[in-house]
Amino acid sequence: MVTRALMQAPCTMVLCLLIMSILVMQIDSSPVDAATADELPLADMQRHSDHRVIVRYSSTLTGESAAAEIEKQVHKLESQPNVVRAQSLPRLGMAVVSMASAEAGEQLMADLQHDSSVELAVPDTWVSAFDLFADSSNPPDVAADAHRALRAERALPAQCSAHPACRMRGLVGDCCPAKDGMMLSCCSSQGKQLFALQTYHGTYVSAGPDGEVSQAVGTLQDSEHFEMIFHADGNVSLRNDYGKYLRSDEQGFVRADSTDLTDSEKFEIVKNENGTVSFKSYFGKYLAAEDGGSIVANRVNASLWEQFSMQQLAAPGQRLPNDPAFSKLWGMHSYHGFDIDAPEAWQVWTGEIGKGITVAVIDTGIDYNHEDLSEQMWVNPMEIPGNGVDDDGNGYIDDVHGADFANEDGDPMDDQMHGTHCAGTIAGIGNNAVGVSGVAWRGVRLMALKFLTSTGSGRTSDAIRAIDYAVAHGARIASNSWGGGGSSSALRTAIERAEGAGMLFTAAAGNEASNNDEVPSFPANYDISNVISVASTTYLGEMSSFSCYGNSTVHVAAPGSGIYSTVPNNGYETLSGTSMATPHVSGLAALVWMYRPQLSMHQVRDIIIGSVRTLPALDGKVITGGLINAKDALEAAWAFDPPKPPAHAPQAIEFEDIDPRIGAYGGVVTITAAADESDIDYYRVYMVSGAGFQLEAVGEPIPATGEPELTMELNASFVPPMYARALVAVSGRASGEMPARLRGLAPHVDIEDYGLPILGPKSVSWIGDPDTKKDFVNGSLLVERATDEASITTYNVYWHAESGARGPMLGSIAAVGFLEPVCSGTSCGLINMNRADDGAYVFERRPYGGLEDAEIRASGPGSVELTYFDTEDYYDKLTIGDEELHGNLTCCLPTMELSDGRTAIKWSSDDSIHGAGWSFRLRQEGSTVELQIETSEVLGSGFEVVPAYEKNELMSGMIVVEISGGAGKSQSEAYRGGKRRLATSEPSWGRRIGGANIPASNDKVHPTSVHAKQQKEPWLLQSGLETRSSARVIWSAEQVQQLSPFAARHGRVRSSFMVTGLAEEACTKPAIRAAFVQALAKQLPGVEESDVRLVRALGASIEEARHATPQDQVGWVRVEFEIEPSEGAHIIDLDRIESQLILLSIGRRPAEKFGSALSLVLKASGLPHHLMASPLDVVFTAPQQLSPRMLAAAPLLASAAEHSGDRRLHGAASPLFV
Repeated sequence: MVTRALMQAPCTMVLCLLIMSILVMQIDSSPVDAATADELPLADMQRHSDHRVIVRYSSTLTGESAAAEIEKQVHKLESQPNVVRAQSLPRLGMAVVSMASAEAGEQLMADLQHDSSVELAVPDTWVSAFDLFADSSNPPDVAADAHRALRAERALPAQCSAHPACRMRGLVGDCCPAKDGMMLSCCSSQGKQLFALQTYHGTYVSAGPDGEVSQAVGTLQDSEHFEMIFHADGNVSLRNDYGKYLRSDEQGFVRADSTDLTDSEKFEIVKNENGTVSFKSYFGKYLAAEDGGSIVANRVNASLWEQFSMQQLAAPGQRLPNDPAFSKLWGMHSYHGFDIDAPEAWQVWTGEIGKGITVAVIDTGIDYNHEDLSEQMWVNPMEIPGNGVDDDGNGYIDDVHGADFANEDGDPMDDQMHGTHCAGTIAGIGNNAVGVSGVAWRGVRLMALKFLTSTGSGRTSDAIRAIDYAVAHGARIASNSWGGGGSSSALRTAIERAEGAGMLFTAAAGNEASNNDEVPSFPANYDISNVISVASTTYLGEMSSFSCYGNSTVHVAAPGSGIYSTVPNNGYETLSGTSMATPHVSGLAALVWMYRPQLSMHQVRDIIIGSVRTLPALDGKVITGGLINAKDALEAAWAFDPPKPPAHAPQAIEFEDIDPRIGAYGGVVTITAAADESDIDYYRVYMVSGAGFQLEAVGEPIPATGEPELTMELNASFVPPMYARALVAVSGRASGEMPARLRGLAPHVDIEDYGLPILGPKSVSWIGDPDTKKDFVNGSLLVERATDEASITTYNVYWHAESGARGPMLGSIAAVGFLEPVCSGTSCGLINMNRADDGAYVFERRPYGGLEDAEIRASGPGSVELTYFDTEDYYDKLTIGDEELHGNLTCCLPTMELSDGRTAIKWSSDDSIHGAGWSFRLRQEGSTVELQIETSEVLGSGFEVVPAYEKNELMSGMIVVEISGGAGKSQSEAYRGGKRRLATSEPSWGRRIGGANIPASNDKVHPTSVHAKQQKEPWLLQSGLETRSSARVIWSAEQVQQLSPFAARHGRVRSSFMVTGLAEEACTKPAIRAAFVQALAKQLPGVEESDVRLVRALGASIEEARHATPQDQVGWVRVEFEIEPSEGAHIIDLDRIESQLILLSIGRRPAEKFGSALSLVLKASGLPHHLMASPLDVVFTAPQQLSPRMLAAAPLLASAAEHSGDRRLHGAASPLFV
C-alpha cells in the first residue's frame, strides 16, 4: 500500500475541460473513432495508442504441431517496419500484432492480403462487462398462472411405475434411489421448501402434534420445521412436520390443527427492509411472537415482534451447505421455487470427491486471496510463485493463477469486482461455514484470465489471447460475462478453434433488453456448437427487465437479478446482469462434467440445454423456453454409466523432493504395486489438500506391468497449489479411477519442499570487543541483507572453528522479504539509476520517448520522493503502488510512503505527446540488521552466517568473520578460501552449491529482534443499429427482402453509417440511394452493387450525432444497410467485408476517404448544392455479421427417458444447432 504525503493541486474546471478537448482531438488519429472515444473512460484512453491487428492464419496451422510454424510467421511479422510487437497464439493459429500507428496497421492489413499463409487480418475492437448493480426495488409479483403452472409441473406422481424416467430404468416403489445414489424425480421432494421461523427474541416458532403453537429454544426439532405451500393468489400456507396447517381466527388465536386449506390457513408474506419477513393473516392482522413465549395474530402493524427470519432447512432429497450467506442465494434455492434446484443436485453430487476440472473465468480477474475462493484457484504447475522468472516460458512472469492481458503481466488480481463475483457463483467453496456456495462446491480450478480493465472494458485481441491461454493450459470451460459492439471474425474463429480443443464457451446474452434475433450481441450470438448463450431471470421466474433475449439465438436462462456473491478483499455484494446468470451455467457445466468425466463437450452442452425447466415467462424468449435445472441435468447425466474404479489399490508411495528451487518439486515417485492387479490398468499420482480434497495430477499415468515396484521420474518439476499437502497414488482402468483421498484405500506421502537459497547476505561485519576477559566476546554482528530475500527465511549464525567445522548456533535473523530495486521491461536500459551518498536510489528518465514500458520492484518500508515530474496527462504515467501520477507536478511534488512488503513502480508512455520526464529518490529501511551478542564464551575462531530456507541451508560459500577473544580487536575477513567455503572474493550465490538440513539440535534458537463501495455501471458499448426512440424514419425499403439461398446458408453483414452535412430530403431520392450503394460497393472488397441492400434511412438524433461536430447545420442522416454475398462467394469473403467495415468504424482516415468518395458520387448524381455540405463527415457503426437463422425449434433431448434404446447422448450438437 502507498500513502500520499502531499497531494497534487487540483486543476480548475476550465483547465480540465481544456485538457479533455485536447485529448479528444489527439485520439482522432488513433484506431478509435470519435464515437468510441467519447464513451471510453480516461483510464482506458492510453491503451488506444496501441494499434493492433489480429492475424488469422490458415486453419491447418493450429495445435502443438503447428506451433513452430506460427512462431516463424510471427518472427517474420516482427521484422516488418512499424511493428512494435507480435505475439503468437499457436493453439488458435493466430497472432496479435501491435503497430506504431493506425496507418501502419492499415498498411499491414493490405500487405498481408498477399500472404498465402494468412486467412485474414482483422482490426482490433473493444468489448465490456455485462453487469448492473441490484435495484433496491422489488420486481413485480409473478402472474397467478405462472404459480399454477409451476405447481402443476411439480405435482409429480408418487410411484416409480407412473414416472417415465423411473419406469424406463426398471425402478419400483415409492422411493427409488438409483445405483449411484441418484434420487429420481418420482421419489424426491422437488419443490418442497422447508424453513424454520426465528423470532426477534432468538427463539423458533414451534407447532407440536397437539396443535399448540409456541416458541422454542435450543436445537431445532421436528416441531420447528415448516413447509411453505404457495397459492395461485400469491398467499402462502405453513404446514408443520405433522401435516397440519397453521391457522388464525378473527380474535388472533393461532393453532396448527387444520388439515384443510381455507382462508384461515392463508398468509400474505410482507418483506421487510432488514431482510426479515412478516406474515399477515386473512383477517389483516400480523403474526407476532410475544415476549412471554406465545404466538398470536392480532397486530395491526408490523414492528420487531412481527418480524421473522426464514432459515432454510434441507428437505428429504436435498443437501444444504452451512455457509452463512446461503439464504441470500435465491438462484440456488428459493421458497418461490424459481431457482436451479441446487440442493436437490447437491444431494447427489457436489464435486467434493471427483476428478477436478478447470474453468477459465475470462473477465476482470479474480481476487485469488479471497477467503471463499483461494482454495479453488487454478495453479500453474510449471510456474514458481514470486521469483520474477517466466519459468514455463509462456511469456508471462509468475502467472501462477492465470494472466493479466489488459496490463501485460502474470498477475490477474481483480481491480474491479466483476470477475470475482462471477467466480463465487461458479465455485465459491461450499459447506465451509464461510460466505457463499458456488454451484460446484469443490473440484473446480478457477483460472483467472483478466482482459477487462478496472472500468469493465477490454480489447477483443486480449480476449482472444485469454482464450489461447485457456486452451494451452487445459481449461475445459470458459465463462464469458462480457460482450458488446459489433462482430469480429477473429473472435469467432478463436471460439471455433477452441471448440476443436473441446472447450465449452458460456456467454452472457447482454443487458440491453433487446431481441438478439434482431440486434445481435456478440460473442453470445456466434452460431458455434460450443456456445451457450444465457439470459437472466428474476426470483419470480420472469425475464429480467434488462436481459436480452432471442427465440432463435439465446439458448437458456439462469438467475441473474439480485445475485449475491464474492467481491475483492473478502467482501460480498449483490449485482444484477446476464453477467451474473452466465456463471450459474458455467458452474453447472463443471458439476455435470465432474459427475460424468467421460462426457464430451457437446454432450455436456446438450445435457444443460435439454434439462431446462420450462417457464411461461420464457416461452418465445429463449430457444428452450426454460431455466437451467441442476437436478434434472444430473439426472440426464445419470444415463451414462458412472465410473467403475478398480477395487484394489497400490500398497505404498514414496517421494522426496530434490529440486532446490523454492516452491518447485522434483525427483522420483516410487509406487508399491497392488497385491492383486487383476482389475488395474494403470496407476496415477495426485496432489491432495490438507483437507483431503483431490487436486491436480502429477506426471503421466504409470502402466501396471506386474512389477512389484514402479517408478516415475519427474523430468519437469511441478509447482503444487498453495493448499497441497500430500501425494496420493491411485489405481485406474478404462471404466474409472479410484478417488484420491487422504483417508481411504489409496496410500499417500506428505510433501516437504527441499528449497535452497539462491542468494546470501551482501556483507557481514563485527563490531566489538568491549569485553576484555580472555576467551569471551561482547558486541554486534551487522548483516547486510541479500539483494532479494525471496528464497531466504532466516540467516543462521554459527560459531566457526579453525578446522573449518561448523560449531554451535548462536542465533538467527529472520528474513523480511527484502528486495533491492530491480527493473524489468523493455525500457529499463533507458532509465538512469545510481546510488546517492546517503544510500538512496536515484532514478531518472529525462526526456523520454514513445511506447516506453518498465517496472521497478522494491520492498518497503521506505519512501519515494519525486524530484521532477512532467509527463503527458493521462497517457504517460508513473504508477507507485496504487497511486497513478501523470501531468505536470512541478508545483507540488509528492512524497510517497512505502509500507512493508514488496511494491511495484510502473512506467509507461504512449507514442503521441511527450513531457520533459521525471526523476525520484527511493529510500529503503531495514537493509541492514544487527544481531546483539552478549558476553559469550568464544567457541570458535569466528562467525559463519548461513542463509536458509525453512530447514534447508547452504553447505558452503558462507561469510566468515574472524574475531579475537579478549583482545579488544575485531577482524572482518568476509570471504576466505577453505574446505567449506567458496575460494572466491565473493560467493556465487546464483548457482547451486549444495545444501543440508539444519540439525535438529539447532532448531530451538532465539533470533534477535529486528465491502466494496458501490460504483456506477461499467461502460457498455452499444451496437448502434437499434432504432432509438428519438430517431425518425426518412425512407424505408417497401418490403423486407428474404435472404437469397446462398445468404441463407452463409449469412450476411449488417452495418450503418451516419453522415453530417447531408439534408434528410436527399435520402428520399432514388438516385442518391443508388449513390450510397455505389460508394459502398467501391469501398468493400469483392462487393458488387447487387450485393448491397439499403434497409432504411433515419434522421439521426442529437444523442447519435454527438460523436462529431455538425457542419453548416445542413443535417444528419443515418443509413442502415446489409451486404448479402453473391452466388459462389466463400465465407471468408464475408469475413473480409466485416474486417473492412470494422476498419471504417474505428479509423478516422478510412472513414474520411469514404466520405470524400461519397461526396464525389453524390455530386455526380446531380444532388443540389444546398442539400449537401462539403466535405461530408461520415462515422460508421460496428458491423454485425449474422449467421443463418437457426432451424425451427425441434425437441431437445430433454431427459434420458427419451433415449431408452441408447444410453448415450449424441456426441454432436442437437439437431437444432446444426
